[in-house]
Amino acid sequence: MKTLKNSIAIILLLFACNAGAQNQEVQFDIYTTSAAKASRYLLADDVALRDCPSAQCEQLTTLKIGTYVRLLAKSETPQTINDVCSRWYKVKMGPQVGWIWGGLIAQTALTSTTDPEVKFFFGEAGNTIGSQTQYQIRAVKGGEELDRIVFTSSTVMPNAVSLAYDEVMYPTQDLIEISPAYTDNLMIVFENGSLSLLENETVSLTKAADAYFADLTED
Repeated sequence: MKTLKNSIAIILLLFACNAGAQNQEVQFDIYTTSAAKASRYLLADDVALRDCPSAQCEQLTTLKIGTYVRLLAKSETPQTINDVCSRWYKVKMGPQVGWIWGGLIAQTALTSTTDPEVKFFFGEAGNTIGSQTQYQIRAVKGGEELDRIVFTSSTVMPNAVSLAYDEVMYPTQDLIEISPAYTDNLMIVFENGSLSLLENETVSLTKAADAYFADLTED
């Protein structure tokens, strides 16, 4: 299946989450509630680490995609940015401590079976289309993004994204299985540094070059 390679212009909308928000809050455990689950990978590149929980706070540094951080605390109030609702999280990476918005944290991280240095990160991509939410899968190696796919679905929970195996049909590829609510499963193939949807699948799929949530990454 051919994919569209579009450059997507993002308009940043920032406001507090409310009961009428379409999407559920993207949230994570913090160290005080679950030390085992309080370490996560960053979903985006050049993520701005700030000195307080706001996009207006001073930028301390930027962090690469795939950076492994420990979540120490979270803000009292969540915010919605491009239709993604999440809180700000206080994180620690080595000696550095600061705040990042939760929409830039991967909800699921998988390790490639064909190349252990490659990881696949899943999260929401923002800009809800009607009743459909945009999600993304990013393939990352050594702090660099290899490829990215964006797809729309009604609901995809983080635990619904997993690696599948087919040693007969796909012995040298990774298969990422996505089990959305209320719809048939999707299967994404990773081979030679590229992500693509299996040819027999029909879904709105986009490959995009622009970074999401640009105003929350590098200034």
